[in-house]
This record gives sequence, C-alpha cells and structure tokens, in this order.
Amino acid sequence: MQIVFLNRLERLEGKEEFRGQVFIGEHQGTWTAGWRSGESGPAAEDEVWYEGVSWEELLAAFRHGAAVKMKEGFRPLIDGMLETPVWEREPSQQLLVQCYAELQQENPELTAALRQWRRARASEEKRSAYLVATNRELHMLAVYVPRTPAELAQIPGFGKLKTERYGSDLIGLLQGVPREHAFPLDWVAQAVDADQFAQWMFRVKEEKYGRALSSVRDKRSLLSAIREGKTLAEMESELQCERRKLVERIEKLDEEGYDVLPVVDLELSAVPTEEWTQASEAMVQLGDRYLKPLLRKVYGEGEAAQQEVERQYEKLRMMRIRFRRERQTAI
Repeated sequence: MQIVFLNRLERLEGKEEFRGQVFIGEHQGTWTAGWRSGESGPAAEDEVWYEGVSWEELLAAFRHGAAVKMKEGFRPLIDGMLETPVWEREPSQQLLVQCYAELQQENPELTAALRQWRRARASEEKRSAYLVATNRELHMLAVYVPRTPAELAQIPGFGKLKTERYGSDLIGLLQGVPREHAFPLDWVAQAVDADQFAQWMFRVKEEKYGRALSSVRDKRSLLSAIREGKTLAEMESELQCERRKLVERIEKLDEEGYDVLPVVDLELSAVPTEEWTQASEAMVQLGDRYLKPLLRKVYGEGEAAQQEVERQYEKLRMMRIRFRRERQTAI
C-alpha cells in the first residue's frame, strides 16, 4: 500500500506521552484510511476505518475517525484535518451557551415535559419533531429555563420566527419551574474553560462526521439496491427506512445526477397511461417545483384517506423525476 497522507498525533497524560498516526493509503485503486497506534514498525497495530473504492466514503470515515481520536485527547502534529483548529478559534457566545448547557445534568421531568410539547406541536403541524426543536435546544431550555421572550431569544436556535411561533407555549411551560442560572447569559464565558470547550467541540465534530459517514453509507446502500432492481417495498424492509423518506432520498440522488430511473420505472409500471399524461400536462402547465398544486390538478380536491394521499404524493414524486429526465433528453 502506498501512503498518500500521514499525520502524527500525540496525547499527554501526566508525564506519559502516547502517540499514533492517522493515514490514507492506496493500492491498485483501493483506498484505505485508519489509525496506527504507537510508532511505525513491525509492532504497530492498524485500526482500519475504511477500505474500498469510494473517495467520498473514505473522507467521511477518515474525518469521523480523526474526530474520535482528537476527542480522546490526541492532538495532531499538522492540523487542518477537521477545519479550523479548536484551540485557535475564539469561541462564540452561542457555542459557549451550548457547551455549558451540555456540561450540566439533565432535568428528566422537565425534559420529558418539553419532549411531550414538541411531539404535540410536530403532530399538529405535520412536520418532523426536530424542525420544531432539536434535542440540543430542548436541553438548553431545561438548563437555563427562560421566562420571557427576551430570555428565550438568548437560547441558540430560537431566532425571531421560532420565538414568535413557540415563545408563548414555552414561556408558559417554563414559567413556574425553578432555575439556577441568571440572565443575561454572558457569564458563561467565564464558566467554561478552554479544555472543556475543546473536548466538547471535538464531541460535536464526532457527531457531525458520524452523521456524514452514516449518510454516505446509506446512499451507497440505496444506490446498490437501485442497481439490483429492488422495489420500494423491498428497500423499505432491507434498509429499515420508511417509504416516504426513501422516495425523498431517491429524489435527492436524482438531483445529484445519479441514475435512479430503474426504480422510478419499476414503481410507475402500473400507473395508467392516462394518469401519467395528466401529471405530465399538469407539470408543463403549473411547473414541477411544488407538489400540492399538482396533486389537486391530477387527483382533484376531494377528501381522501391519509394513506391514499401519501401514495399519490409518492407517485407524483416518481413521475416528476421521469418528467425532468424526459425533458433533459429532449433538449
């Protein structure tokens, strides 16, 4: 294997020093990324993070692995693997507020009440719960317990629109809850030391690159299933992903330039010609950006069961992919 990138990392524990190396290598078109503990030599042990032909997955695995090692206290001889070095960056107030909150113990009862509120609002608005509030935002609410709109606005993630939409609900929920921290939150800059902040930032990066790696691997699995000619039902079972999200991911792959027509044509094979013609004409007339006007145009505005509506949206998404491909071919 030919090494194309190598960086040494060190960690001090008291007077004892631990060393290791991150590496990227290539052999006959196959990429390898990983960690080698100790100094190089016959006794060195490799921890392989990735081995394959995908450069995208290689980088995602390498960054995630490097973030894990840096979270464990290792520091690189040459930095730049994970963007700007944490210790060279001036922490923003928002990051300090997030960091301090996550160093505090969770209030289980208050967090449970906030999660219940989030579920109710997400159900009411028919949107994903994380779009209402992320787990990190709920944790900050439980730690700082804002009681006014001005205080709520100091919580990262709660800008003007979010405060206007959910402020009265949250302030009412938190109003009678005792709190240990004062507002404004400018005191957190003195409450978080540099080492605590660095460790927290590396954990955040580990989570970020972990999600990126998971996304790359999910994409690879989905593309493989498409190439193998699997149906949506088979993919749903095999990839453990709900049907609606699968279709959305297939649309995204199409936008990125991947060939998804095998599954599109497979799923639309049972769609009557008349239905396809109506959908195609509707997209020419109304454009293909928004699905709701197309749904009304093709399937009418009568009452329909939720499951049937979801099936109609699914077909429209698939027909939109085919429509766009046909128009590109015609140009």
